[in-house]
Amino acid sequence: MNSNLEKPTIYNQLLELLKGKEGKLVHTVDVRQALQKRHGTNLGSLILSDFCYNRFNSGIAFQNHLFEYVTRSTYKYLGENYPYSGFIFHKKKGAVDEEVVGEWRNGVKFMYHSETPVSQEQLERMYEEYIRIFRFELAVLKCAPAELRHLLGRIGELHCAMNTKGSLAKETNQHGFDVIAENGRCISVKTTTQKNGFIPFNSNTFNRFDDVYVLQYINDDFKIIYYGEKERVREIARLYEKTFEVDISKLKKLVR
Repeated sequence: MNSNLEKPTIYNQLLELLKGKEGKLVHTVDVRQALQKRHGTNLGSLILSDFCYNRFNSGIAFQNHLFEYVTRSTYKYLGENYPYSGFIFHKKKGAVDEEVVGEWRNGVKFMYHSETPVSQEQLERMYEEYIRIFRFELAVLKCAPAELRHLLGRIGELHCAMNTKGSLAKETNQHGFDVIAENGRCISVKTTTQKNGFIPFNSNTFNRFDDVYVLQYINDDFKIIYYGEKERVREIARLYEKTFEVDISKLKKLVR
């Protein structure tokens, strides 16, 4: 055997190891151990996130894509030249939060050259993805809609942003509003599964937004039951401790 033969690159090692496992979840520890056993690969030299479609790491060419990043230790193996669609995330050194630096559209990569607001097309894709997760929770995991408040809340925000050609607030619940409409007005979004009852608003942050957008999930559909100025909502609200409570039946009458 020729001892001068070069060891395959890590990229080629991964291709060999994971051939036929497209669509499967893999774990960093298992991949490292397998490559070390087969090729004597240095465990510290293998960083699976360097080979992701949806994650960009500083200092790499970002040309070899094999995985979808799921968590720090879990990846979905997609293989070469996958027609991937989705956002590309990057976390700057020392930063707390990730940022979106690009996106894939059916296997074509687009890198942003500056901080780019989320487009309407991106909002639509996110909305579709959240709806798919919502339906999975309902149909497969048998969750009641009322138990999925976080999902419903995000679906409502995306619904509002699409409908107003606006953008999501960068810091969720930080400023008392959820969406900034195309006309610059700040909107508080509420999503409910109730047929009757009350919608709560924090009275301490009521002065921080301009409009109210209330979405109701009923009969397997999302319906806007009110979108308009907040003062009309305040007029029909009752104050309980530090919360404005608005009767759903009264809210619906505002649009008639």
